[in-house]
Amino acid sequence: MNFLEKTKKKYYEAVKRPVPLIAGLSVTQACNLRCKLCGAAAGEPAKGELTTKEARIVIDNLAEAEVMHLSFGGGEPLVRDDILELASYASGRFRSIGIVSNGYLIDENLAKKIAAAGVKQMMISIDGLDPVTHDFNRGEGSYDRALAAVKYLKLAGITVRISFTISMANYSQLSDIIDKTKKLDSTLHVQEFFPGGRGKGMENLALTRRNRRDMQRLLFKKQADLGVSSIGFENRYIISEDKGSQKICTNADLGSGFYDFCVGCFTGIYSLFVSSTGELRLCGRYGEGKLGNLKETPLSHIWQTSKILKDIRNRENLEGRCGKCNYRYICGGCRKNAYFLKNNILEEDPLCWRGRLDEELESSGI
Repeated sequence: MNFLEKTKKKYYEAVKRPVPLIAGLSVTQACNLRCKLCGAAAGEPAKGELTTKEARIVIDNLAEAEVMHLSFGGGEPLVRDDILELASYASGRFRSIGIVSNGYLIDENLAKKIAAAGVKQMMISIDGLDPVTHDFNRGEGSYDRALAAVKYLKLAGITVRISFTISMANYSQLSDIIDKTKKLDSTLHVQEFFPGGRGKGMENLALTRRNRRDMQRLLFKKQADLGVSSIGFENRYIISEDKGSQKICTNADLGSGFYDFCVGCFTGIYSLFVSSTGELRLCGRYGEGKLGNLKETPLSHIWQTSKILKDIRNRENLEGRCGKCNYRYICGGCRKNAYFLKNNILEEDPLCWRGRLDEELESSGI
């Protein structure tokens, strides 16, 4: 049995029993900042956002479906008056909960209250090594406030993960950001800028395929040096060069569960998102308004019966390069990229650099 056959067999064993392990709940579209590159164009609350009672119903629904980790996001979740109440309620229902924040509102007192609510993890956005780079996007004074938030959260006993949104504006700082994160006694998550929301029209700040490849190779090397848990990134495509993971994924002595086999893109397999109005959706807001609202519909039922979810889990449905790729069962491309850039969740991932750099050079005239 060759590599493709082995990974195909294990992949379909995995998706026979998909489990919604990780959920992101956007509690509001409101935000105290107006970041230039915000893909969600956050600012004002959305119409019909969840009330406290409705948010509890959604939390119960997620817990009953056996979600293990719940992350509160936004917008900026800390602008909700009841966020600590919701966090406290959720902390007794999940193995772990976290909050994704820009850090601007967090002082010593709030950090202690967040810890008291049972929050064990916080993700704080830092987009550069200095105020000039960070504040260009998020606004004057936001860099210093984010650094202070990290300090206060650490003192309160909360694990902090730095969220670094990489674009051409800060690409050159990546290596130094890794070092800075280590000095802050935190871990790092790197995500790419995508020119949507308020960032629409700023395509010049998006990484090229060559930039993306070099970034992923650097992060992969740093993971090996510092430990896998020290750095997280959307590691699509690098799996084609990760011989260690390939060996694990084809090991017949290991199962096909979450910790034994990499399904690559796991939206709709292990992860899901919920909008601030309760609508279930996948990465990139795909399926919103079509999957169901968790105020009324059991997630456990949707997860097992939805045609949309069954279609996305079937890698035979992938089109173009992704449908022919030797790594499609352990990568699958980024479905968000396909959805936004090709208007088809099952199309090939147009941002993949594997085997396409020669095309990029030709198109640029180099």
